[in-house]
Amino acid sequence: MAVYYLHGPETAGTTCEVNPKVIFFEETRRFKIAAEALGIKFSVSRVRVRCRGGKARKPPYFACCYNVGNLGSVNIVAFFYPLLADWELMDKDAEGYRQRIRSALREEMIHAVQVMAVRDRYLSSPELRERFKTAEAYYERLLGRIIDELAINQEGHDAVLTAARLYYEDWTIDSLDKLRQTDKRLHGRDGYMASELIRQLAQIRCGELTSEEAKGKAWDRYRQFSTGPFGTTENLLKSMAATLRQAAPALVSLSPALAETLAEIERTICTLRQVDAARCGTEQKPLAATALVS
Repeated sequence: MAVYYLHGPETAGTTCEVNPKVIFFEETRRFKIAAEALGIKFSVSRVRVRCRGGKARKPPYFACCYNVGNLGSVNIVAFFYPLLADWELMDKDAEGYRQRIRSALREEMIHAVQVMAVRDRYLSSPELRERFKTAEAYYERLLGRIIDELAINQEGHDAVLTAARLYYEDWTIDSLDKLRQTDKRLHGRDGYMASELIRQLAQIRCGELTSEEAKGKAWDRYRQFSTGPFGTTENLLKSMAATLRQAAPALVSLSPALAETLAEIERTICTLRQVDAARCGTEQKPLAATALVS
């Protein structure tokens, strides 16, 4: 099982490097192997319009889907046409495009592992099943708790807002009230941003680019932000991500709920790497010794 969604060799050969469809299917094929090992379904959609709430919308790049209530049947969907469109936006940069897809796949894997870990914790705890009607109700409470734990400290408060600006592409989010309003408006519930913060920190602690950074120059083609002294949106995002990266150790120490969730995700990643190493007949150092950013 080749777990290339974390760290993988580059594909040799000129043909693969200049064909975005080949790059897309190479990366998604590798990812599917890893996802299936965890019991996560994976599919590719070619829809051009996605209906949500009775309105036609442009499909996202990826979506992590699961059953309402019990958090079961986790399924990651890759939307082919939006991802293919980034090839032109990224100036046909094969390496950048490959990295962009890998980062997006890692993002959805982290979300899927989050959901499955919470579901398993809920099902194995009689106390949690008594306190919360469904696994999803427990998940929402956990996300809210993470934000609350971080917000009592100024560094944590500021880092949460930085992460929110990166994810929502909204520089006007300057308070937790504004963040809560954005969460409710776009996702229908308070505390949603915590799931994206977990994902960002997991990517950082694995030594990877955040998904936002990996979008690269594509940001400057269709986003209009006040970039100030940074010159480009790409540079601004890298600076903001660097700030979040520097704050990562402090955030984990501030929130026990965040630390526990990250530990569950990283154990799963470590297990996948060990399986991959055994399959390939090679040895890999433990995750904590090789990739975690301290």
